[in-house]
Amino acid sequence: MGREFFEAKMCSEPDKCLTNRSEYSTIHREEENESKRGNEGMGRIFGRTAVITAIVAAGTVFGWLYLESRKEQPRSASVGLTGADVVRESADGQSGNLLKWWEDRLQAAERNGKWDAAADYAYRMAAYYRSADREKEAEHWYAASDAYRTKAEPRDNRFYDEALPSPQEVVLTPYVGVPATENRQLAKFEPQSGAYLGMFGIFDYPAVEQTFGRYHPIGLHYSGWRKDENDTRNYFPTRTINSVKAAGAGGALQIGWEPQYGLDAVKDDEYVRSFARQAKEAGIPIFLRYASEMNGNWVPWYDEPQKYVEKFRLVSRIIKEEAPNVAMVWSPNFWPQDNIDAYYPGDEYVDWVGFSLYSTPYYDGKEDFSKNQIDYFIPLYEKYKHKPIMIAEGAISHYNTKTNKSHAKWAEGQISIMYGFLPKMFPQVKAITYFNMSKSRSESLKSEFIYDIKENPLMYDQYRKLIQSDYFLTKVEQGTSAKENIRYVPLATASGLQGKHKLFVYPDMPFDSQPHSVAVFQGEKRLAVSYEVPWEVEIDFSSLQADVPLTIVAYNGRQETLARQSFDWSKR
Repeated sequence: MGREFFEAKMCSEPDKCLTNRSEYSTIHREEENESKRGNEGMGRIFGRTAVITAIVAAGTVFGWLYLESRKEQPRSASVGLTGADVVRESADGQSGNLLKWWEDRLQAAERNGKWDAAADYAYRMAAYYRSADREKEAEHWYAASDAYRTKAEPRDNRFYDEALPSPQEVVLTPYVGVPATENRQLAKFEPQSGAYLGMFGIFDYPAVEQTFGRYHPIGLHYSGWRKDENDTRNYFPTRTINSVKAAGAGGALQIGWEPQYGLDAVKDDEYVRSFARQAKEAGIPIFLRYASEMNGNWVPWYDEPQKYVEKFRLVSRIIKEEAPNVAMVWSPNFWPQDNIDAYYPGDEYVDWVGFSLYSTPYYDGKEDFSKNQIDYFIPLYEKYKHKPIMIAEGAISHYNTKTNKSHAKWAEGQISIMYGFLPKMFPQVKAITYFNMSKSRSESLKSEFIYDIKENPLMYDQYRKLIQSDYFLTKVEQGTSAKENIRYVPLATASGLQGKHKLFVYPDMPFDSQPHSVAVFQGEKRLAVSYEVPWEVEIDFSSLQADVPLTIVAYNGRQETLARQSFDWSKR
């Protein structure tokens, strides 16, 4: 549970990593104690003390600009659209006006003294106004961004628009939505399209929706094996089940069932069957992630693949006999990858494949921004995509306690990858659970990495924004689908493109930075533009010239071209 990304990337000093066995046991004991206390409250989510601050920039009245921006929305000279129309082209039907959202977040950052976030939102507004040919407002917001920046901590300019990357350093990949069809039988609780949201770290599950603004139908709980061979108590998480039920209809629980006393303790006995019967009595869908991360040497059930397969099959058979509402999840860590296959129990014993997928900007104790979650995930997906896949636990580290260094902007880009791109690029990913260990808990465990979403305003805002997408499902039910029952495929592989289709663009850029806008052209005509991740627009392919490629252009915050790449497509 909560395995660190840097440990998975072969930490050179395993005895010093968070996921060594002693700290792993500590985390597990805390999880059991949390459950026994009734999982009350919202965990350890820190509030923030509001800080009353000065106005945006000296000599400029913010209220005047606010009213002026309401009188007339910006107009794009290139396509003749009002600013509101341009914002709607982002294809985010839930968010409303992006300018209003950015203003709201800027004001919240200002109230809380989060000057780096305030500077960031002011810069986004400036970039938007410049793209709409309203240079007066653009210059105001660039100045405001600079003024906020003087109050902020020194920033890492590698993640900002200080230098243009070379064209060879940027790869733009467009994906297009096509009708979702399955040529195979769906697994237990598998949706036809879309992905379930899950959350760990807030143990009062009704509070999850209050905190993040969207219902998360999957909770996560860790259950250890019985205390000793003579103890028949099963520690089934009844209180957590009740908390998930209280959060709303359609909820489910992922249970990490962990034989921390070794695989020899796993038998067909009353303990296991009692656990299974209680799972059935729970009356909600359960994803049973038995003995996960078996490929990593930080768990006691590591390095015995034959015995592991035998025990997984045993548990799977018992569950099928006793608990029809339980889906078996086989769940390795994403690294190391060379030993994973030996642990696979076989298709008939596995309903879902799960992966732990963490991201920190460190490799072997040094900063490393060369790879992200998608890079590591691709080979795993290709091998196991015949099953529905869940990111059973995953998180982004935005602060390093050892170096006292923040990676707030980098982490915003990573959460964009995790929730904006990954589930759409890999449509068999049908659930993602965020491991939101609170900052206070991480510090008590002397963890090097902070994953708490709320501690990073940019990451928190981006997460709340991204999960509003209708692609994320709010009810666990086999065969359900997203509002638009589509799946995304690379534009280059799509055929028969007629009528309107959603199209998004994955930008692979240095340091996993993101553009400030992405536009789609055919010839000299701009078809659409998006101002937010995942750079999604709607294109009417029936109105396009069949033999003329589409051109994707990505811009930075100064409206300079980051990349311009053309792509063939097919109406046939």
